Amino acid sequence: MKISLKMRVFIVFFGVLFLLVGSYLFTVTRFITRFTTKQLNDDYNSLLLEVSETMQNLLWNLTLTSGQLLDNDEIQDTILAYQSSSSPYIRQEYYSSLLKDITMLTMANSDVSLLYLYDNEDEDFIFSSFPVQENRTGELPVLYENSAFVFCGPCFSQSNYNGNPVLILNRTETLPNGKNVTLSIESGFYSLTRLLEIASRKEAFLAVTGASEELLYTNLPSASSALPALLEKGKNADYRSLTKEMSQGWKVSLILPDQIYIRDYYHSLRDVLLCTLLIAVLIGALAFYFWKSVYTPLQLFDRQLEELLTDDFDASAMHSSIPEYEHLLGKVSKLQRQIQEMIQKIIRQEQVNTKTQTEKLRAQINPHFLLNTLNTMHWMALINKQPEIDSITQTLSHLLSYNLDKDNVSTNLERELSALQEYVQLQKVRYDFRFEILRPENGEPLNYPCPKFLLQPLVENALKHGYLPGMEIRIAVSVGERISVTVSDTGSGMKTETAAAINAQWQGAHSEALPAFGIGLSYVIRSLHEFFSEDCFFEVQSEEQKGTTFLIEIPKQKGAGYYAENSDH
Repeated sequence: MKISLKMRVFIVFFGVLFLLVGSYLFTVTRFITRFTTKQLNDDYNSLLLEVSETMQNLLWNLTLTSGQLLDNDEIQDTILAYQSSSSPYIRQEYYSSLLKDITMLTMANSDVSLLYLYDNEDEDFIFSSFPVQENRTGELPVLYENSAFVFCGPCFSQSNYNGNPVLILNRTETLPNGKNVTLSIESGFYSLTRLLEIASRKEAFLAVTGASEELLYTNLPSASSALPALLEKGKNADYRSLTKEMSQGWKVSLILPDQIYIRDYYHSLRDVLLCTLLIAVLIGALAFYFWKSVYTPLQLFDRQLEELLTDDFDASAMHSSIPEYEHLLGKVSKLQRQIQEMIQKIIRQEQVNTKTQTEKLRAQINPHFLLNTLNTMHWMALINKQPEIDSITQTLSHLLSYNLDKDNVSTNLERELSALQEYVQLQKVRYDFRFEILRPENGEPLNYPCPKFLLQPLVENALKHGYLPGMEIRIAVSVGERISVTVSDTGSGMKTETAAAINAQWQGAHSEALPAFGIGLSYVIRSLHEFFSEDCFFEVQSEEQKGTTFLIEIPKQKGAGYYAENSDH
């Protein structure tokens, strides 16, 4: 049963549409949830890594700063002098010196805000960068500690001037005078605030637990007793968490509202629906375009071909499973055979016309002189003892005999050069120029087939259009894998556009003669194309007042060819 094109279009359209819906349902049920969860987890894991590394770097920076302060000899000496002095004025001088030294060390460190030194025995502040009312070191939440340091926080600053959460390092050292001092350094006022703002923009909250698993800090508004269980399990009804444990045992967690996952799931679902709708519209448009572009024109072609084809032609027709194409191809095959026959007829006629035009050009170039009259002139010159006239007459007779031999349209390169010598001898009667033929060094005869009357038009062009008294015309022949013939002169040359027009005629093989040079160059170009087909090369190079060079390259044909007359090869 054959199915019409109309039915095929509908089958393809609805088949693709149903396939699209099925793929969509499969994607929704299997991949959207997984893709959404993975994408969000990757994003928030990156944020969690940034938060944990930033807090770790802040702690290392505080550690480094404490070492720079307590291990500095000048600062230690100033502290000892401060403690040993009882005069308030002297103590103020040491305080100013201490302020100067500490400021120089911490001036470029933006991660340090509050910094103070506390004398544990005298229970008095030695130095503080911001006002601190009391020492609350023992009340601070401990992040982790070792034998040398105690890291606290995140918590609020010990100074009332900062309401942002900070990290605090407390370090207790025994000075050479036997007294214990505590150095407390807090991170910058905005160091943790920036991290909280980044998490807030992504609708996440921060939680920090110490090495002993107690909750130290969170900015979750609804923090309650259920938060530790959330951090332990990673998920409850409303939130889920991602946790990063540091090498010192403390942990940083991001708490994410579960509605973020639901929202992104629906966003992905919405995008898939929009994409599906867009593809469905596109498929419908393509189906409609296919209907208008293919089916409707086929009906028009059918009616046109009915009018075009009127006679019968018995030939095998192509077949198609589509009824419309089956009906159309039967008629197109008939038209195709008729067109092929017409093309073959035109090609044969064109070949005849090309041959006729070539013969016409040759007849125009080679006018028929009366050889009998030249023979009479030869004998009269001998009788009257005029050897110069006799020589010119015989040369002209030989040249005309060579050119007027219309039975043979080809010759070989050796005979062509000999005829050219005859032509040059005649032209030297009128023109003052030097002529030279450079043959191959091995001296072998140049019995290679070539078109007749190939070189004489090029020499005639040099004398007629580029003649300068005393000029030189040279023909160089080299034989390798191919034969190269160069015709060059030192005459007045030709314009660049003229040379370009000649080369363009060679590339297009036009039949029209070049107006500036008559029919000679057109005959050479046509003869090369006709004799060697595409297996040859012709080019003219010229420069005004310096001369012209014609380059010809032909293959080394052997005897008994279509145009070959020589029998030596």
